[in-house]
Amino acid sequence: MRRRDFCELMAASAGSYIPATFGLRLLCGAPLNASSPETSTPWPAKANYQNNREPLLPTKYVKLRLGTVRPTGWLRDQLKVQANGLTSHLNTVWGVVEDSGWKGDAGRNVTPECCTPRFVPRWLEGLTALAGVLDDDRLKALADPYMQYILTVRDLATVTPSAIAWAHLGRSLPDYYDITGDARAIALARRILDYTDSVRNSSDMAVVDPGRLGMLLSFGWWYYNRSGDHDILALMERCTKRCVADWKNYFVHFPEDPKYFAHFPDVTAEKSPEEPPSQWTRHGVNVTQAIQYPVLHYLMSKDETDKDNVLQGLANLDKGYGQVGARWNADEWLASTDPIQGTELCDVEELLYSLEKSFEAIGEPSFGDRIEQLMFNAFPGTCTADMWAHQYDQQANQVLVSVAKRPWHLNDDTSNIYGFTPNFPCCLANMHSPWPRYIQSMWMATADSGLVAALYGPCRLQAMVGEGSTVDITEETDYPFSDRIRFTIHNEHPVSFPIYFRIPSWANRAELSVSGELGPRHPQRGTCFKLERVWKSGDVVTLCFNFKVRTETRRNNAVAVAWGPLYFVLRIGESFERITVLGGVPTPPGCVNWRIAPTTAWNYALAIDRNHPQCTLATSRISSMPFAQKGEPVKLPGADEFIPWQEDVPFVLKVKARQVPQWGMHGANAAAVPLSPVNADSPETLVELIPYGCSRLRISEFPTV
Repeated sequence: MRRRDFCELMAASAGSYIPATFGLRLLCGAPLNASSPETSTPWPAKANYQNNREPLLPTKYVKLRLGTVRPTGWLRDQLKVQANGLTSHLNTVWGVVEDSGWKGDAGRNVTPECCTPRFVPRWLEGLTALAGVLDDDRLKALADPYMQYILTVRDLATVTPSAIAWAHLGRSLPDYYDITGDARAIALARRILDYTDSVRNSSDMAVVDPGRLGMLLSFGWWYYNRSGDHDILALMERCTKRCVADWKNYFVHFPEDPKYFAHFPDVTAEKSPEEPPSQWTRHGVNVTQAIQYPVLHYLMSKDETDKDNVLQGLANLDKGYGQVGARWNADEWLASTDPIQGTELCDVEELLYSLEKSFEAIGEPSFGDRIEQLMFNAFPGTCTADMWAHQYDQQANQVLVSVAKRPWHLNDDTSNIYGFTPNFPCCLANMHSPWPRYIQSMWMATADSGLVAALYGPCRLQAMVGEGSTVDITEETDYPFSDRIRFTIHNEHPVSFPIYFRIPSWANRAELSVSGELGPRHPQRGTCFKLERVWKSGDVVTLCFNFKVRTETRRNNAVAVAWGPLYFVLRIGESFERITVLGGVPTPPGCVNWRIAPTTAWNYALAIDRNHPQCTLATSRISSMPFAQKGEPVKLPGADEFIPWQEDVPFVLKVKARQVPQWGMHGANAAAVPLSPVNADSPETLVELIPYGCSRLRISEFPTV
């Protein structure tokens, strides 16, 4: 893909703890407040964790300071895998990061051209969050030369005129402030907002993309809450109102909008209209970023349609483009429900960010469900297990990973290999945020001085509850590879406060038990269940979701198989081959591009009762590289070469199936899934299904016999 082509199409589609390693030069006294008493809005009544200043509506939940939640168990192993992968090496293997105007190398790799200026801010967002979650001084030191320079910049356009690049940088400032307490981060947020306001009417897409101005809302409200600058409310309305209105209209009316969806919803590149994609669809990343805009705008507008339209939009997008694991087909542009159509890694990352911010704002439990599905399926599935390589486009039915023509609307032949920069470098910059942000979002504070368990996994936290008491909670679990979670409370004195537990929609008569009480409670799925009591040190809550294997009906009456938040795919033998990719960004020493070919049959139809699926479940120990298959080549910390991994996936389903010989390849892809039920005379056999996130080759939508 030529960068110029990409930019032209994008234009057309627009409508505290202070570590020494950061070398801080802190301002003295109270946090920066640029406003006078006459223009400053006071905080609301004192709480353990401050919510929004008036006149903003309070958010449903309050994000805890970065580092309050620490990963343990397999989640800590996964974050250590990331910390030893590309995240901590990008500044030495990628010239765009190594030699950059973002750390004072004037004019280097920040040219106002499409996405280039955004690469370093996107990496810094993930790096800063990962450093804070792991409390890792090595990672903090990597960010230091960039942040120390950026915080001194007064004229933002001298680094890059791209307001969207600066908005990406703005998203990292709350985390940086949490780690350092450096008040210059607050001042920089104001400069970003003022600069964007000054260029918001520019027609130059290299300066501002009007369809993404809603990005200001996340860190804009953070700035307002830290500064109290009342004039920022009018600025935010000027900059975001038109953008929010456009996306609200799109989310509700796009199925009937002939300008965009005359061919809704089933359009692949092989049968696209003659017009360019910008005339009949929208860019996937724009859409996934925009999910948060109306929700965050609602905090100011108090207009219920702001949030209602997003819920309708999610349903419409699922109908038109939905794939297993809560993602949408968008190989650059929103496409179809075809399981060989691709989804860009950046779509997954940006949708996760939107859902996390939206859950914090309005507390919709289904947002938490979708976050878990994306995190445990689509995101690990589009990266190698060691996080040294990634795809640009992943496929639900992906039986060959190679450089070849595929039915993308724009992307090039390298888009589905696992490599350094397949197709375009944006995903290389954007792959670093999801895991640490997931940790941040696992627990939040509530308005009634309690806590909410929003997302699940092994972790520990120390937080304030009740009237300022401190409580430690350890969360022991193998979730999502287990449906049982144990919470243990540790505190000096008994204290009364509520804990809310998100009960996912796939729970099956969930059971919640408290030590010392008779009989379990059965909280309703799809809710956040409130448990309020006087908590004593040593109290234990056991939550069991009682997951059952379930099926979903997909395109061509195909079937997908799930258990809890995990989707299960056919285990296909994988042969990895290192390849050289010509053109684009050179692959540096120590990095790799993988071609992956199948070594076993993949064309099976499941012999399964959709309503009462019968499977054999087998679990094993979660390895220190949780999403690796046995035999997959991985790069270990400090190693120069890739070696075969020796442990297997943590969860396997076995199900009866028959091979379907007439189901073969169509070019470099699996052919369309045969309409079910199919006639198959092959002998019945048992096949293994493994978690989607552990697969590089897969069938996730099956015919049935």
